[in-house]
Amino acid sequence: MSWITKLSLKNGVAVVILCMLVLGYGLYSATQIKQQTFPDLEFPAVFVQASYPGASTEEVENEVTTPVESLLLGMKGYDSLTSTSSENMASIFLQYPFGTNMDKANADVEAAIGKLKLPDRATVSLQRLSINSAPIYEAAVFSNKENAQALQDKLENEVVPKLRKLAGVNSITLGGTDSSEIRIQVDKEKTAQAGISLTSIQNAIQSLNYALPLGTVTQDQTTIPIRLVGNLDSLQKVKDLKLAPGLKLTDIAEITTVSSQNSITRFNGNPSFTISVLKNQDANTADVANLVKDALATYEGAGGLDTHVISDSGAEIEHSVSSLVREGLYGTLFCILIIFLFLRNVRATIISIISLPISIFVTIAVLHQMGYTLNIMTLGGIAVSIGRIVDDSIVVIENIYRWRQEKGTEMKGKELAYKATKEVIGAVASSTLATVVVFLPLAFVSGIIGEFFRPFSYAVVISIVTSLLVSVMLIPILGAKFFKKAVGHEKEGFLQRGFEKLLRGALKRKALSIGTAIVLLVGSLATIPVLGVTFLPSTPAPTAQINLVLPTKSGLDQTAKVSEAVEAYVKALPGIVDYKVDIGGKGDNPFALTGPSNKATFNATFAEGTDIDPMLAKMNTELQPIVVASVPDTKVEAKAGAQESGPPTGNAIDVSLYSNNPNDLASASKQVEQLLKQNTELKEITNNLSDVTAKWVLTLNGAGRDANISSFQIMQVVNEQLRPLSVGTYTLDGKAIAITMAYKQQIGSKQQLEDIAIPTAAGVKKLKDIADVSESSAPTSVNHEDGKPFAKVSAQIKGSNTAEVTKNVKKDIESLALPSTVELKFGGGLEMINEGFASIGIAIGSAIGLVFLVMSMTFGGLLTPLIILSSLLFVPVGALGGLLITGQSLSMSVMIGLLMLVGIVVTNAVVLLDRVEKNRKTGMDLTEAIVEAAKIRMRPILMTACATILALVPLALSKSASSSLISSGLAITVIGGLATSTLLTLIVLPVIYLITGKRRKVQEVENFE
Repeated sequence: MSWITKLSLKNGVAVVILCMLVLGYGLYSATQIKQQTFPDLEFPAVFVQASYPGASTEEVENEVTTPVESLLLGMKGYDSLTSTSSENMASIFLQYPFGTNMDKANADVEAAIGKLKLPDRATVSLQRLSINSAPIYEAAVFSNKENAQALQDKLENEVVPKLRKLAGVNSITLGGTDSSEIRIQVDKEKTAQAGISLTSIQNAIQSLNYALPLGTVTQDQTTIPIRLVGNLDSLQKVKDLKLAPGLKLTDIAEITTVSSQNSITRFNGNPSFTISVLKNQDANTADVANLVKDALATYEGAGGLDTHVISDSGAEIEHSVSSLVREGLYGTLFCILIIFLFLRNVRATIISIISLPISIFVTIAVLHQMGYTLNIMTLGGIAVSIGRIVDDSIVVIENIYRWRQEKGTEMKGKELAYKATKEVIGAVASSTLATVVVFLPLAFVSGIIGEFFRPFSYAVVISIVTSLLVSVMLIPILGAKFFKKAVGHEKEGFLQRGFEKLLRGALKRKALSIGTAIVLLVGSLATIPVLGVTFLPSTPAPTAQINLVLPTKSGLDQTAKVSEAVEAYVKALPGIVDYKVDIGGKGDNPFALTGPSNKATFNATFAEGTDIDPMLAKMNTELQPIVVASVPDTKVEAKAGAQESGPPTGNAIDVSLYSNNPNDLASASKQVEQLLKQNTELKEITNNLSDVTAKWVLTLNGAGRDANISSFQIMQVVNEQLRPLSVGTYTLDGKAIAITMAYKQQIGSKQQLEDIAIPTAAGVKKLKDIADVSESSAPTSVNHEDGKPFAKVSAQIKGSNTAEVTKNVKKDIESLALPSTVELKFGGGLEMINEGFASIGIAIGSAIGLVFLVMSMTFGGLLTPLIILSSLLFVPVGALGGLLITGQSLSMSVMIGLLMLVGIVVTNAVVLLDRVEKNRKTGMDLTEAIVEAAKIRMRPILMTACATILALVPLALSKSASSSLISSGLAITVIGGLATSTLLTLIVLPVIYLITGKRRKVQEVENFE
C-alpha cells in the first residue's frame, strides 16, 4: 500500500480537500440519518388474529383455529406454529427462520386463509412483527374542566384527527373510550305468549332496511332501473316496529341507548384516556415523538387537557444515543491523554486523533447510504472501535516522529514521512485487515443475535477501514508538514531499560516464562464454572408490572373496584413515581383485539436507584390478602416491568408438555408448576393452563333421541337464551350505532337452563326432559403447537447462571411421575445459549482461520503466523479474570467481545514480529533482533493497547440500561483480554519466537516479474 502514501504525498492539497469534503458529507448525513433504539429489524413471523364474537373456547377451537391450523401445517418453510383459542378470539403465530422472504410468506398465508370457509361472524386479520412496530409514544389524558363524554368527543373529533395529520404518523389509537349501543331487552314471558322468538324480531328489524330491484322501464330510448328502497334511519322506526297485529316491539321489550366500556384506564388513580402513536416505517422516531408532544402541548393549559407521558421512545432514543455519545467522548478524551503522555508532543497528538472524526462521520454517512439507522448497535460499534480507530494513526505517527528524532537532519519532510510510513505500512495494513476479517463470520451467525450484530459489525468494519486509509493517506502529509523539528532522540528511558531487563530475563528463563503463562491460562479457564452462563445480561429497570386476575366470570365493574384497592396500595409505596392500570384491555399482549373483563394490568415506575427485587417480594407478600378480602379466589402477581423492545435476555425456563388427553395435560402441567414454585432459584412461575372455568355439557338422552330432536334445534333455542343477539349497525338519527338484543330474564343457574322450553314435534318440552346436563371444568384457553395440544410452564431465573439452574430444574422435572401420555420439551434460556454460543463459537473459529490466512500472506510460511496466533492464548487470562472480579457472567455479549479480541490482539503481535523479521533479514543475532524490536515497538504497542482500553472504560463503568448487547460485560472482556495479552505478548511471545527461531532461517522473499 506504499503507493497510496506516495501518491498522497505528491497530492497533499487534494487529499486534504477530499478529507474535508468527506467530513462535510458525514456531518450532513449525521443530521439526516434516522435515530432508533434498535436496528429496524423485522421478525420472521406472521401473526393471525381471528375474532369470533359470542363463541365459546371450544367453538373457536373447532370452527376457526383447527381449520386454519390444518391449512397452515401443510405449508413449508416455517419453524414453529402455535395457537391459542379462547372465548371470542383465536391467535395463531407462525414463525420462520431469519432470512425468509416475509413478503412472499405473508402473501402465501393470506392467500391460503382466503380460501377457507369460516363461520359468518368470524373475521381474520394478519400482522407482521417488527422490533420498531410498537407505539413510539403513549400518554394518559384527562381533564379537570370537562366531563368524560365531552373530553372523549374532543379527543375523537379534534385532537386525534390533528395528530393523524402529523408527518410520520401512521396511526393513532385512543383507549378507554365509551361506545354507545341500542340495547333491546325482550320480556321472555311476553314473547312466549305471542309465539315470537329473538330471531324473528331480528329478521323483522333487518327487513326495515332493504333495496330491491324491481325491473326497468324504457322511456325515450333510455333504460331506467326501478328499485324498492326502505331505510332504517331513526330509533323511532325501531320502537314502532310491528311484530303482529296490535303488537309493537315496545310492547314486549325495553329499548334503551346505553354507553359501555370494553376497557378502563386510570393514571395515578385518575380515570383517563390513553393516546398511542405508531409511526411510519421510514419516519424518524425522535422527530415524530417531538411533533406529537408539541401538538398535545397546544391543548394543555387553556385547552383544558392534562397530559402525562406513559412511554416516550423519542426521549428514550435521545437518552440512549446521548449516553453512548457521552461514553464515546470520554473514551476519546482518554485516548488523547494517553497519546500525549507517550509522545509528549501536542502536534503529534492532534495528528493522531484526526482519524477519529473522519472515521466516525464516514461511518455514519456509509450507514445512512446503506439504509441503516443510528441506534445503540451502530453507535455501540463506533463506541467500542474508538480506541482501535486511532491505532493505525498512532503506529504511523509514532514511527514518523521517531524517524524525525533519529534522522531529522538527513531527510526532507516528505521523503522521511514516506519511508517511515513504508516501514510500518505492512504491519498496519495486515493488522487492520485481520481485525476486519474477524467480523466477516458474523454475517453467517444465525438467529436474532446475528440480525442484531450485523449493523454493529458494519459500523466497526467501516470505521476501521476508514482509519487505515486516513493513516496511510492523510497522516503522512500532516507528519511531513508539521514535524519540521522534533526534540532530539533520547537515549533509552527508564521504562525501556526496565523492560529490556525484564525481557532478557524472560528469554534466559524460557521454561519459567512459558510455564507461568500456561498456569495463568489454566487458572483462568477454571473460573468458567464459577462465572455462570447466561444468554444476555439483564438490565433491570425500576419498573414493576402487577397482574390481577379475578374469578373467570367477574365483570368489568367488579375488576375495577378491586383495582382501586391495588392502586391505593401502590400509591403508598416508597419511591413510586407514577402508575397506570389497564382494566379489561390488552394488558401485556399488544396483538389482542381486546382483553377479558376479569383481568387488570398495572405498570408502576419507581425512582432511579430503587432496588426492584425487594420491592417485588414485598408486593407479592402484601397484595394477596388485600385482593382476596375484596373478592375471594382473586390472584395477584407482581413481577419486573416488561423488557423494552430488543432481543430477549434468555433468562427463563420454558417447559412444554404435549398430550391429546386434556386431563393428563392439566395434571402434568400442575405437577411441573408446583415443582418450579418450590425452587428458590426461580420466580414468576406461569402456567397457561392454570385458568379454568366451570362448564355445563348437554347430551341428548333416550327421550330426546326417540323424539328425533336434532342438535341444531337445541342449539338455536338455547343460544337465544344465553347470548346477546347482534342485529347489526345502522345509521340512526345521523349517527352510526350498533343494535343488540337479549332476553331481560337471563339464565343464571343450572335449574333455569334445564327449564328452557324446546319446541318438538310432540309439543313443547323442557330441556331436562330431552337432554342431560353434566358439570365439568375446562381451561379458559386451549393451546396448540404444530397442531398438538400443549401446555407451557415458564419461570424466570433469579441471578445470572441460567445454564446451571436450567440443568438442575430439568433433572428435577424428569424425576417426576408424569402421566404416560405426556411428552416433555425444554426450551428457554438454555436452548438459546446452546444455539447462540455454538454460532459464535463457529464464528470465532472461522475468524481465527481467516486471521491465519491474512498472516500467512503477510509473513509467508506457517510458523510466524502460528506464533502470532499463539498470542490469542493469553486472552482468557484477562477476559475471564475481569469477568470474575466484576461479577459478570459469560454471555453472548462476552462472546462478541472475545470475537473482537481475535482481531485486536494479533495487532500487537504483528507490529512486534514484523520488526523482528526485518531485523533478522539484516543479519542481526536472533536474541538481539527480538530485544531491539521489542524495545522499539513497545511504545506504539502500549499506546495502541492503552488507547483501546481507556476508550472502553466509560462503557465498562456505564450503568445505563440502554442495551444488554452493548453491555459492560463486552467492554470488560475486551479490556481484560487486551491488557493481559499485551503484557504477555511483549514478554512471552518473544520467548516462543526465540524457541522456534533457533531452528529456522529467515527466508528471503523471491521477487519475480
